[in-house]
Amino acid sequence: MSPTRSTDAPLQQPRAEPRGADMSHLSGGEIEQYLVRRRNAGVTPDEITRELVAAGWAADLASRAALRSLRRTDRHALSYWSLVLGAGSSALATASALHLAMTPAADRSELALASWITVALVAAPVALAAQYFARRSESCEPHVIWSPTRRSLFGALAAATAVVGLGRLLTYVFEAVAALVGVEGYELDATSFLQVLVTLGVSVPLFVWALFEWRRSNVAIRSLSDRPGAAGSSPTVRPGPAS
Repeated sequence: MSPTRSTDAPLQQPRAEPRGADMSHLSGGEIEQYLVRRRNAGVTPDEITRELVAAGWAADLASRAALRSLRRTDRHALSYWSLVLGAGSSALATASALHLAMTPAADRSELALASWITVALVAAPVALAAQYFARRSESCEPHVIWSPTRRSLFGALAAATAVVGLGRLLTYVFEAVAALVGVEGYELDATSFLQVLVTLGVSVPLFVWALFEWRRSNVAIRSLSDRPGAAGSSPTVRPGPAS
């Protein structure tokens, strides 16, 4: 009997189109059937991407196709919303409270200081609890880490942290430089340097963490971090069974 093509193996692109830019000649049903089979077999999107790239697909097309293997309903959205909002609010409140605490009593608002401390005390436990449940879900189900909600929220947190952190850093560095060059109304003291250290000490770790978690959920970056062709790292394309 003649062999038949199995949808358990990635769909091969024609040799004339090694980058897979034109998919008009491929059956949408065949692609979806392959993705469903791989998802039901427990294969994660990064592994599917590597299989498709090894079969001749372009990396961008492969990563987008692999994400279609995920379930449409994100059952862990609440955990990631709680984690990101809790972590971001806690970091912002902690930094703001420290900045106010180092401000002279005559120039600061005690009400604002109390408010920021309250936010930090409430948001930090929420973030820690959400982190625990998120990590437990990720360890039990490998597909959770590819959640679109997870990827979007951590990307937004990294971007917001960079903007707020750089804004505050520019403000306090300007005040220190203005004092150094003798601008009237600015004084250089230990507090000026402490304000800069607070901004860096809070924003940099939060940004690095958010960026790291975003990269973990980015199928294109993670699956292609080890380029096919390296010794011992080249993914294999499983041939379909013959009948």
